Amino acid sequence: MEISIREFVEADREALRALFVASRDAAFAWCPPGAHKREDFDACTEGERILVAVAAGHPVGFASVWEPDSFLHNLFVHPQYQRQGVASALLASCEAYFSCPPTLKCVKANDNARRFYLSRGWRVQSEAEGPDGPYLLMVRLPATEENTSSMARPDG
Repeated sequence: MEISIREFVEADREALRALFVASRDAAFAWCPPGAHKREDFDACTEGERILVAVAAGHPVGFASVWEPDSFLHNLFVHPQYQRQGVASALLASCEAYFSCPPTLKCVKANDNARRFYLSRGWRVQSEAEGPDGPYLLMVRLPATEENTSSMARPDG
């Protein structure tokens, strides 16, 4: 599958709203049906840089970055397109918008996301409670710091 990453355009909004709900429903299986709404996409990406993964002319994933803090706020891939390199391509494309070591919050119960980020050099900085339950604040250190860091790693 050929994937291209591009900037969000307003014509993407409806497709990304649907993708956001489908992805959150699949990833956050512990939430009750109907917990995720299409308009949540708008609120969760307001003021952020949004990158869109496209395959066969259709959005299949997106990432959003709050640039002032180098914070990766969202990274979602439609369930039908997961494990095909879409998330990795989106994550790599976000690099251009990180001005300092980037951070993200990963819901602790989301084992797939946690493993994905850990395998790509992110480390747990702290844990806290949020509206979706306990989460991990993760940071990706520059390669020179990564090998010397003593940050906690949930996988031991």
